[in-house]
Amino acid sequence: MANPETPAANAPTTDPDRWAWPHSSAMNGQELDTFMARQALFCQRGAAPQDAERLADSLVNRDRDDDDRRLCLECRHLHGAGPYRCGNARAAGVHADLARGLVLILQRCHGYDDARLPMGVMVDAAPPTAAPATEPPRTPSGPSWRELDRAYLAHHQQCSVCQCAGRGYGQRCATGFELWAAYSNMNSDLKE
Repeated sequence: MANPETPAANAPTTDPDRWAWPHSSAMNGQELDTFMARQALFCQRGAAPQDAERLADSLVNRDRDDDDRRLCLECRHLHGAGPYRCGNARAAGVHADLARGLVLILQRCHGYDDARLPMGVMVDAAPPTAAPATEPPRTPSGPSWRELDRAYLAHHQQCSVCQCAGRGYGQRCATGFELWAAYSNMNSDLKE
């Protein structure tokens, strides 16, 4: 017969975190949510799924141990999804072009302060509602590089969503994404 003072494990009033960290090595609810968000972010930033899972798991232990080392994949200054660039290389004391191996290891970074990405942030991704960007017309009547540049900058100046995206937080709005894609396509066409 069950002890009436001890509720059943599947009782709705039982706190699922009661038997998790710090009472055992199992992840509690907050750690699980953070783990999943990190894993998704790392995949989005170019890590293989198995590497993303391994790295997210190692960060659970890092957080529990109050370790001050960081991954470049956690930082808003990291650009690209392989090859990688550090947007704060001088403060970090590294070369701006980062090797993949460096991005995937825990390290102490002087440029990381206040650079942590919020969990669940999509980086350099198209908004789900945005239509695919069309290539700018190559006819003389099409917009010039300067016109595209001015249009994007005028929008960017007024749109806080696009301003945040430019800093590495979130995605551009649908209008900003279309302007950015047209501007970027024109820019890459000029380099060819």
